[in-house]
Amino acid sequence: MANKKDIVKALSRRTILSQKESSKVINELFKIIEEMVVEDEEVKVSGFGKFFLYNHSSRPVRNPKTKEELMLKPFSSVKFKSSILLKNRVKKKTEEDSE
Repeated sequence: MANKKDIVKALSRRTILSQKESSKVINELFKIIEEMVVEDEEVKVSGFGKFFLYNHSSRPVRNPKTKEELMLKPFSSVKFKSSILLKNRVKKKTEEDSE
């Protein structure tokens, strides 16, 4: 599994940026995406996918221990939907690996 440190190293290798500069760029990028999503703005990266806020409505739930029914309050979560281009690249890679 890759983490932010791995992304920073990869960016540094592929550009003229140092790892310290790459780290600043990555951190700022993540902050910008976070701020936009929190403000309920969809962040769409062409050829990659989109990040968006998904609003869950209230719904009944049951406590498995007591069998008591409760109403779950409405809440929001962040969702990511990959682009068709990314999906196709993953599909192609999976097919190549299975051969």
